[in-house]
Amino acid sequence: MHWPSPFARSDSLNPKDKNGENIPGDTDYVDTYKAMEKCLDSGRIKAIGVSNFSRGEMERLLRETTKVPAAHQIELHPYLQQHSFTDWHRSKGIHITQYSPFGNQNEVYSAGKGMDKLIDDAILSEIGQKHGKSGAQVALAWGIAKGHSVIPKSKTESRINANIQGDFKLDAEDVRRIDEMDRKLRFNDPSKRFGWNFYSDLDGKKSENLL
Repeated sequence: MHWPSPFARSDSLNPKDKNGENIPGDTDYVDTYKAMEKCLDSGRIKAIGVSNFSRGEMERLLRETTKVPAAHQIELHPYLQQHSFTDWHRSKGIHITQYSPFGNQNEVYSAGKGMDKLIDDAILSEIGQKHGKSGAQVALAWGIAKGHSVIPKSKTESRINANIQGDFKLDAEDVRRIDEMDRKLRFNDPSKRFGWNFYSDLDGKKSENLL
């Protein structure tokens, strides 16, 4: 389930009003997840998971359903590390998949414009030079060192091949230095567009994105 927020029932995948704004629906994400559980029980699928949930939403999901999500896909990178939230997932046996592991490299995120790119950070670059890697590859290796899956997005063959080279082992000191880079900077928050208060209890929630 990519978002806890529902869209209005429609023949369109992403229904919009006459002004081009998303039309929210009234389906409860718990009901959607229960339908996913039925698919799991039927043997048609091997695992179910969620994405972009807050801790409160995750806790309610665990209380009111019977299957613990296999994975939770969240924005996570050296500038948004969410230590408490990742520890909580580990305690529940929920695997974390990091989307946007390069932070503000994604041009879609207006919140990341007007500042230097995460992958050009001096600490990542310095660590990369030691290992013969780029800052982007170091960011991926950090996520892997944390036990997470990392899913960088690219359509360019050379970048895809470079991303594969991000699977290497960092020294413990490298990991410690990157751990200290946390700025609690969240680049993806479509709360106003979706009509749903995402990430309300998580690091990086900005007041201008409250509903």
